[in-house]
Amino acid sequence: MPQRGKPGKKRSKAPPGVNLVDGLALGLGHFMPQFLKMLRNPKLDPRDQDLIWYEADLLLMQALMMPLTHVPSRRQFNLACQDETFRKNIAAILGRDVPELASAHAVNYLMERITPSGLMEMLAGLVVPLIRSKKLDRFRFEGEFLVPLDGTEVMRRPNRRHCDKCLVAKHHDGRVEYFHQVVDAKLVTEGGLSFSLGFEPIENVNGRYEKQDCETVAGRRLLERLKKRFPCLPICILGDALYACEGTIDQIVANGWSFFLSFLPGRLPTAYTAAEARLAANPHNQLTAKDKKNGETRVYRWVTSLPCGTHTLHAVFVDITDKKGRNTRLAYLTNHRPNAANVRRLTDQGGRQRAKIENAFNTQKNHGYNLEHAYGSRGHALKNYYAITQIAHMIHQLMAHTDLFGKLAGEEAEGGAPEKKCARHVFRTIRAFVAKLAEDLRHCLTEGVGTVRERFGKIQLRFVYNTT
Repeated sequence: MPQRGKPGKKRSKAPPGVNLVDGLALGLGHFMPQFLKMLRNPKLDPRDQDLIWYEADLLLMQALMMPLTHVPSRRQFNLACQDETFRKNIAAILGRDVPELASAHAVNYLMERITPSGLMEMLAGLVVPLIRSKKLDRFRFEGEFLVPLDGTEVMRRPNRRHCDKCLVAKHHDGRVEYFHQVVDAKLVTEGGLSFSLGFEPIENVNGRYEKQDCETVAGRRLLERLKKRFPCLPICILGDALYACEGTIDQIVANGWSFFLSFLPGRLPTAYTAAEARLAANPHNQLTAKDKKNGETRVYRWVTSLPCGTHTLHAVFVDITDKKGRNTRLAYLTNHRPNAANVRRLTDQGGRQRAKIENAFNTQKNHGYNLEHAYGSRGHALKNYYAITQIAHMIHQLMAHTDLFGKLAGEEAEGGAPEKKCARHVFRTIRAFVAKLAEDLRHCLTEGVGTVRERFGKIQLRFVYNTT
């Protein structure tokens, strides 16, 4: 029994009784109006249409439900597919009759055969309505969208080759590991949103190579595809020191984009030495700021008009001392010109936002999406499941970071701060939110995208949650 007179933590208020399947239908209809049409694109399905039993849109929707409900394996997903309410909800979302759900094996059969470029195009196409509707405009930095590039590993096998495109790591103790990586480009915001615009596999073509494919080369291929897919989108590229090389900088500048790249002495030694000499010669280019929240002291220093190959760029250095006296240095190479008035904004709201893509990868690997545990790895399955996981993560963010939950709760959520009307505030973690969504898919019925939108009428959903 609790002791008298001892302060105790108050029990948190139970979230309002909201059917999150209605929220899923409402979110798809509001933020992704072309989603169902994209699923029915006949170019996605390579199968002989005279011999199929399950339509491609059903199989793709079931594939999406795996990361959308954080199911760890195809075998466990088969158990969920036996639930009658689950079947009715998928039918309602698709807007057509579904007599029975396919097995996870049938889903995987299609995922092995779909050309990855089809799902890559779908992934980029889902972000386009958010940009055109100007829902993301308030997250722009200097009028541009922040797009960090980073590589991540999606599968690794010791001493056993997965396919002839595997990357190979040979260790000094004789061990050989085979693995697959991708380079992803995500549109990120200071508030913590992260939407994938596309990705590029890092792989050895046909297993033959003089030099293995690498993140830098794959990153350039991805930059080329981004320019073709979003030719007029104002972009600020964020990258680590791997991308701080003349070839990548040439490509970014030719595309008409700005950039912040991590600046390390080992990557561009001549330019880094020149920047340090210029810092010593111009001590007035310095600004000191104290962060009252975490007790950090930050010293911002900058160099302008720095020769770097064929380009004239700028460099910003930030020396951080935390309250325990530990020192950290951040340095960025950029084509944004710094000065005393804007150096803090350029660094804190620009260059340092590259961490958002690492946060997204951490969420997808360690918080329920099982990014490194492939639902399938034969054929094109590994790339296609990666694309599906990015779509699922996008849907979760659109549902959890907006005031959609408040709209569903109605009078129960009226009043109070706007951020208290979003699911992320109510459930605290994305894992708890997804658990409620998965439960509702098995126990609560929805009427479908069109009917739910008619019931709620014309609404405006706003991003209200800030992870920072």
